[in-house]
Amino acid sequence: MAKAQPKAAALAEPTAGTVTDIDVAVQQHGFSGQTCEIKLFKGELHEPQQPFFGLNNYQIQIQRERWVRVPVEMADHIEGLAYTVREADPEEPENIDRMRWVEKPRFPLQRKS
Repeated sequence: MAKAQPKAAALAEPTAGTVTDIDVAVQQHGFSGQTCEIKLFKGELHEPQQPFFGLNNYQIQIQRERWVRVPVEMADHIEGLAYTVREADPEEPENIDRMRWVEKPRFPLQRKS
């Protein structure tokens, strides 16, 4: 005759580390509870390999070039980070007066739901 497992042990194993655990945890920070996966592209040599992000007291350090599950609001925040840089005019690259300011994403990323 087979032994019956205790209910607590039976419930703990299948739910540990699942998407549901992440969804419940992010709701505590005022987020919707929806998550998505993002992958930060490789950065420049002087940039950190694991940039740190924070939003509404939710903090995360993300490894570049790996898929990471984050709250949708955090992904939107990271996508919205930008910086401006002066670039040469393609028609007159040597003319400094014709340079223009261009906005670029600070952390280019790929997203999947």
